[in-house]
Amino acid sequence: MVMRDLNIGTKVGLALLSNKWHALALSQLQATPVDFMILRRQIRGLSTLKLLTVLAKLEQLGLVVSTPAYAYGLTAEGLVLQHDLAHLEAWGDRVITEMA
Repeated sequence: MVMRDLNIGTKVGLALLSNKWHALALSQLQATPVDFMILRRQIRGLSTLKLLTVLAKLEQLGLVVSTPAYAYGLTAEGLVLQHDLAHLEAWGDRVITEMA
């Protein structure tokens, strides 16, 4: 049997989600931009510099948009990914429940 490698799209998605801060930031944001300091308080355990780095990466990928007033919100693509993450979370919850 020949093992097939993951396609490039899957690799990009897994690379993004392998960083827990990316997924956490995506889960906290909404379409309406949120002030950076509010977001900073919502995501515990993450330094200000690291949060800025995470948001910059998500913005570079077209998932997050920023305003001149340092507020951050999800783009349409970010909302789609957030929805997909919710499905992944629900699946994980079902698996854990079934294992118990």
